[in-house]
Amino acid sequence: MMVELPPRKLHDSKILFITGTGTGVGKTVVTASLVRALCLRGVDAVAAKPFASGCTPDSDWRDDDAQLLTAASGTLEPLNVISPHRFSHPLAPITAAELENRTIDIHQTITALHDLAARHQVLLVEGVGGAAVPLRGEYLVSDFARDLGAPVLVVTSSALGTVNHTLLTVAHLRARGADVARVVFVRPHEGPLTLAEETGVPLATKLARVPSAGVVPFIPEFHEAASLPLALESLPTLCDAIQQLANEITGIFA
Repeated sequence: MMVELPPRKLHDSKILFITGTGTGVGKTVVTASLVRALCLRGVDAVAAKPFASGCTPDSDWRDDDAQLLTAASGTLEPLNVISPHRFSHPLAPITAAELENRTIDIHQTITALHDLAARHQVLLVEGVGGAAVPLRGEYLVSDFARDLGAPVLVVTSSALGTVNHTLLTVAHLRARGADVARVVFVRPHEGPLTLAEETGVPLATKLARVPSAGVVPFIPEFHEAASLPLALESLPTLCDAIQQLANEITGIFA
């Protein structure tokens, strides 16, 4: 029987790994909002996305998460440091790398991220897809989170199905030895909370035995933004869930 250790305090580590229950669940919105919130507090924070798929020379910020993350922190770090493994095929890194005749060096990537963290106060590392996405061979995103040695924030949807998706993701991460520290829910639409959201969010939190940062609202202005500056201004940076995470990272509630 696996023993669950108490969740780690976020300010115990300079690095926070952010994964999700699947693709498109809201990892980038959370990561960009959180790094922006930290920077607005005067924290030297930067966000990285070491593995990114579907990136081409013509990609704009909508198709290239690293562009949004870089702009959100205002970092001067080059794009190849923020996002070293960038693939044109919108597929799992293991498949995209094979199709593009490229090799992913896990050890080198982890070392580079620790070097990046050493140059800043806080480093947020956004994963690719869900926690069980393969990077190389049988090596998964969850293994990368474990070997990075950082606490993990799980981003999940608030919609119907969140209990199943959240429990499966948390259980998988724990089984691979990753340190699951928090979960945050992202709304996929605006309007009043549905009954599924009102009941599913607290139930998923209780059964997963992971502290929740709360719910990030759906911001239509962000999804409809015509430019990167407009997207940055409409991020849910000031919402309660993002502010709570920023508080914990900076140790206000240590």
